[in-house]
Amino acid sequence: MLLGFIVVMTLVAFVNDTTGTDSTTGTDSTADSRETLAGLGGPLSPGDPQQVRKGPGGRPENCRTDDRDTARPTVAPADVRWQKLVALMVPTSPSAGPLRTDATMWWCFAHTPTGAVLAAHIIPVELSGAAWRMVAEQQVVPGEPRDTFVASKARADETNPDESAVGRLVGFSLASYSGDSATVRLLATNPIGGYLSTSVSVRWREGDWKVALQDDGSLYSSVKRAAKPDGFIMWGA
Repeated sequence: MLLGFIVVMTLVAFVNDTTGTDSTTGTDSTADSRETLAGLGGPLSPGDPQQVRKGPGGRPENCRTDDRDTARPTVAPADVRWQKLVALMVPTSPSAGPLRTDATMWWCFAHTPTGAVLAAHIIPVELSGAAWRMVAEQQVVPGEPRDTFVASKARADETNPDESAVGRLVGFSLASYSGDSATVRLLATNPIGGYLSTSVSVRWREGDWKVALQDDGSLYSSVKRAAKPDGFIMWGA
Protein backbone atom coordinates (compact mmCIF):
# COMPACT_ATOMS: atom_id res chain seq x y z
CA MET A 1 0.00 0.00 0.00
CA LEU A 2 1.26 3.45 -0.83
CA LEU A 3 2.29 5.21 2.37
CA GLY A 4 1.21 8.51 2.00
CA PHE A 5 1.05 11.17 -0.71
CA ILE A 6 -0.90 13.90 0.59
CA VAL A 7 -1.55 13.68 4.44
CA VAL A 8 -0.60 16.21 5.20
CA MET A 9 -2.63 16.53 1.71
CA THR A 10 -2.52 15.46 2.95
CA LEU A 11 0.64 15.82 1.47
CA VAL A 12 1.96 14.32 4.41
CA ALA A 13 -0.87 11.47 3.96
CA PHE A 14 -0.46 11.55 0.05
CA VAL A 15 3.03 10.60 1.57
CA ASN A 16 2.16 8.86 4.85
CA ASP A 17 -1.26 7.21 4.60
CA THR A 18 -1.19 4.63 7.38
CA THR A 19 -4.36 2.67 6.69
CA GLY A 20 -4.97 -0.98 6.16
CA THR A 21 -5.31 -4.16 8.20
CA ASP A 22 -2.51 -5.37 10.42
CA SER A 23 -2.21 -8.97 9.32
CA THR A 24 0.48 -9.77 11.87
CA THR A 25 -1.44 -9.05 15.06
CA GLY A 26 -4.83 -10.56 14.37
CA THR A 27 -6.45 -7.51 15.95
CA ASP A 28 -10.17 -6.92 15.42
CA SER A 29 -10.12 -3.53 13.69
CA THR A 30 -13.84 -2.92 14.29
CA ALA A 31 -13.48 -3.43 18.03
CA ASP A 32 -10.38 -1.22 18.12
CA SER A 33 -12.21 1.54 16.26
CA ARG A 34 -15.22 1.51 18.56
CA GLU A 35 -13.01 1.63 21.63
CA THR A 36 -10.91 4.47 20.21
CA LEU A 37 -13.96 6.55 19.28
CA ALA A 38 -16.02 5.79 22.40
CA GLY A 39 -17.16 8.87 24.28
CA LEU A 40 -15.96 11.48 21.80
CA GLY A 41 -18.12 14.54 21.31
CA GLY A 42 -18.14 17.69 19.26
CA PRO A 43 -20.21 20.19 17.31
CA LEU A 44 -21.65 17.67 14.87
CA SER A 45 -22.51 14.72 17.07
CA PRO A 46 -22.28 15.13 20.85
CA GLY A 47 -23.86 11.93 22.09
CA ASP A 48 -26.94 11.39 19.91
CA PRO A 49 -26.13 13.15 16.60
CA GLN A 50 -29.78 13.92 15.91
CA GLN A 51 -30.11 16.07 19.01
CA VAL A 52 -28.09 18.88 17.43
CA ARG A 53 -29.55 18.67 13.92
CA LYS A 54 -32.62 20.81 14.37
CA GLY A 55 -31.94 23.25 11.54
CA PRO A 56 -33.40 23.14 8.02
CA GLY A 57 -32.69 19.90 6.19
CA GLY A 58 -31.48 18.19 9.35
CA ARG A 59 -28.44 20.43 9.65
CA PRO A 60 -26.97 21.64 12.95
CA GLU A 61 -28.68 24.80 14.16
CA ASN A 62 -25.44 26.79 14.02
CA CYS A 63 -24.66 25.84 10.41
CA ARG A 64 -26.25 27.86 7.62
CA THR A 65 -24.93 27.90 4.04
CA ASP A 66 -26.13 29.23 0.71
CA ASP A 67 -26.77 26.07 -1.32
CA ARG A 68 -28.25 27.67 -4.45
CA ASP A 69 -25.19 27.40 -6.69
CA THR A 70 -25.44 23.81 -7.95
CA ALA A 71 -23.24 24.32 -11.02
CA ARG A 72 -20.01 22.40 -11.28
CA PRO A 73 -17.09 24.78 -10.80
CA THR A 74 -15.12 25.67 -13.92
CA VAL A 75 -12.81 28.10 -12.12
CA ALA A 76 -11.62 28.46 -8.55
CA PRO A 77 -14.11 30.23 -6.23
CA ALA A 78 -13.77 34.00 -6.40
CA ASP A 79 -13.87 34.27 -2.60
CA VAL A 80 -11.22 31.61 -1.88
CA ARG A 81 -9.13 32.26 1.22
CA TRP A 82 -6.04 30.27 2.18
CA GLN A 83 -5.59 29.23 5.79
CA LYS A 84 -3.06 27.04 7.54
CA LEU A 85 -4.33 23.68 8.78
CA VAL A 86 -1.87 21.31 10.47
CA ALA A 87 1.21 21.94 8.24
CA LEU A 88 -0.59 22.74 5.00
CA MET A 89 -2.25 25.80 3.48
CA VAL A 90 -5.77 24.83 2.45
CA PRO A 91 -8.46 26.65 0.44
CA THR A 92 -11.55 27.92 2.24
CA SER A 93 -14.51 30.02 1.18
CA PRO A 94 -16.81 32.33 3.20
CA SER A 95 -19.69 31.13 1.04
CA ALA A 96 -18.96 27.41 0.47
CA GLY A 97 -17.16 26.58 3.69
CA PRO A 98 -16.02 25.60 6.06
CA LEU A 99 -18.14 28.15 7.92
CA ARG A 100 -17.23 26.69 11.31
CA THR A 101 -13.51 26.56 12.11
CA ASP A 102 -13.41 25.26 15.65
CA ALA A 103 -10.20 24.32 17.41
CA THR A 104 -10.71 20.62 16.74
CA MET A 105 -12.61 20.58 13.43
CA TRP A 106 -13.41 22.67 10.38
CA TRP A 107 -16.93 21.91 9.22
CA CYS A 108 -20.22 23.26 7.82
CA PHE A 109 -19.75 23.09 4.06
CA ALA A 110 -22.27 24.20 1.48
CA HIS A 111 -24.41 21.43 -0.04
CA THR A 112 -23.02 22.29 -3.47
CA PRO A 113 -20.31 21.00 -5.81
CA THR A 114 -17.91 23.66 -4.53
CA GLY A 115 -18.69 22.70 -0.94
CA ALA A 116 -17.81 19.10 -1.79
CA VAL A 117 -14.53 20.20 -3.37
CA LEU A 118 -13.51 22.12 -0.27
CA ALA A 119 -14.49 19.30 2.09
CA ALA A 120 -12.37 16.89 0.04
CA HIS A 121 -9.37 19.17 0.53
CA ILE A 122 -9.84 19.92 4.22
CA ILE A 123 -11.12 16.80 6.01
CA PRO A 124 -8.18 14.56 4.97
CA VAL A 125 -5.76 17.17 6.25
CA GLU A 126 -7.58 17.27 9.60
CA LEU A 127 -7.09 13.50 9.84
CA SER A 128 -3.34 14.08 10.09
CA GLY A 129 -3.71 16.39 13.10
CA ALA A 130 -3.88 15.82 16.84
CA ALA A 131 -7.71 15.71 16.88
CA TRP A 132 -7.92 13.02 14.18
CA ARG A 133 -10.06 10.71 16.35
CA MET A 134 -12.82 13.28 16.69
CA VAL A 135 -12.58 14.08 12.99
CA ALA A 136 -12.86 10.38 12.15
CA GLU A 137 -15.98 10.06 14.29
CA GLN A 138 -17.75 13.09 12.91
CA GLN A 139 -16.40 13.73 9.42
CA VAL A 140 -15.85 10.24 8.02
CA VAL A 141 -18.67 7.98 6.80
CA PRO A 142 -19.05 5.16 9.36
CA GLY A 143 -18.56 1.55 8.40
CA GLU A 144 -15.85 -1.08 8.04
CA PRO A 145 -13.46 1.18 6.08
CA ARG A 146 -13.54 3.74 8.90
CA ASP A 147 -13.01 1.00 11.48
CA THR A 148 -9.95 -0.16 9.56
CA PHE A 149 -8.61 3.37 9.24
CA VAL A 150 -9.03 4.17 12.93
CA ALA A 151 -7.56 0.91 14.20
CA SER A 152 -4.53 1.20 11.94
CA LYS A 153 -3.90 4.87 12.67
CA ALA A 154 -4.25 4.31 16.41
CA ARG A 155 -1.47 1.72 16.24
CA ALA A 156 0.80 3.91 14.15
CA ASP A 157 3.39 6.20 15.66
CA GLU A 158 2.25 9.81 15.98
CA THR A 159 4.34 12.19 13.88
CA ASN A 160 4.45 15.94 13.43
CA PRO A 161 4.42 16.78 9.71
CA ASP A 162 7.57 18.40 8.42
CA GLU A 163 6.46 21.51 6.56
CA SER A 164 9.59 21.52 4.42
CA ALA A 165 8.66 18.12 2.98
CA VAL A 166 5.09 19.08 2.10
CA GLY A 167 3.99 20.16 -1.36
CA ARG A 168 1.22 22.65 -2.12
CA LEU A 169 -2.37 22.10 -3.15
CA VAL A 170 -2.58 23.77 -6.53
CA GLY A 171 -5.56 22.36 -8.43
CA PHE A 172 -8.69 20.24 -8.48
CA SER A 173 -11.33 18.73 -10.72
CA LEU A 174 -14.75 17.27 -9.97
CA ALA A 175 -14.71 13.74 -11.31
CA SER A 176 -18.33 13.07 -10.31
CA TYR A 177 -21.18 14.77 -8.45
CA SER A 178 -24.70 13.59 -7.71
CA GLY A 179 -25.87 15.92 -4.95
CA ASP A 180 -25.36 13.31 -2.24
CA SER A 181 -21.90 12.12 -3.25
CA ALA A 182 -18.87 13.39 -5.10
CA THR A 183 -15.39 12.34 -6.13
CA VAL A 184 -12.84 15.14 -6.20
CA ARG A 185 -9.45 14.93 -7.88
CA LEU A 186 -6.69 16.79 -6.06
CA LEU A 187 -3.50 18.16 -7.56
CA ALA A 188 -0.42 19.02 -5.53
CA THR A 189 3.12 19.98 -6.28
CA ASN A 190 5.64 17.19 -5.86
CA PRO A 191 8.47 18.34 -3.56
CA ILE A 192 10.94 16.68 -5.93
CA GLY A 193 9.41 18.23 -9.06
CA GLY A 194 6.26 18.05 -11.16
CA TYR A 195 2.85 17.19 -9.76
CA LEU A 196 1.03 14.46 -7.85
CA SER A 197 -2.66 13.71 -8.21
CA THR A 198 -5.16 11.53 -6.40
CA SER A 199 -8.87 11.56 -5.58
CA VAL A 200 -11.05 11.75 -2.48
CA SER A 201 -14.71 10.72 -2.24
CA VAL A 202 -17.24 12.51 -0.05
CA ARG A 203 -20.90 11.93 0.83
CA TRP A 204 -23.58 14.25 2.13
CA ARG A 205 -24.56 12.70 5.47
CA GLU A 206 -26.21 14.11 8.58
CA GLY A 207 -26.16 17.68 7.33
CA ASP A 208 -22.59 18.01 6.05
CA TRP A 209 -20.03 16.54 3.66
CA LYS A 210 -18.06 13.59 5.05
CA VAL A 211 -15.16 11.65 3.60
CA ALA A 212 -16.04 8.22 2.22
CA LEU A 213 -12.93 6.07 2.56
CA GLN A 214 -11.74 3.49 0.07
CA ASP A 215 -12.83 -0.10 0.76
CA ASP A 216 -9.47 -0.85 2.39
CA GLY A 217 -9.68 2.19 4.68
CA SER A 218 -7.43 4.43 2.59
CA LEU A 219 -8.13 8.14 2.36
CA TYR A 220 -7.03 8.44 -1.25
CA SER A 221 -7.13 6.55 -4.49
CA SER A 222 -3.86 5.58 -6.11
CA VAL A 223 -1.44 8.44 -6.61
CA LYS A 224 -0.28 9.47 -10.07
CA ARG A 225 2.66 11.62 -11.12
CA ALA A 226 2.32 14.20 -13.86
CA ALA A 227 4.63 16.66 -15.55
CA LYS A 228 1.79 19.09 -16.34
CA PRO A 229 -1.49 20.02 -14.62
CA ASP A 230 -3.64 19.10 -17.61
CA GLY A 231 -7.32 18.56 -16.80
CA PHE A 232 -7.27 20.43 -13.49
CA ILE A 233 -8.71 23.76 -12.41
CA MET A 234 -5.86 25.70 -10.83
CA TRP A 235 -6.38 27.46 -7.52
CA GLY A 236 -4.18 30.33 -8.55
CA ALA A 237 -2.65 30.77 -5.10
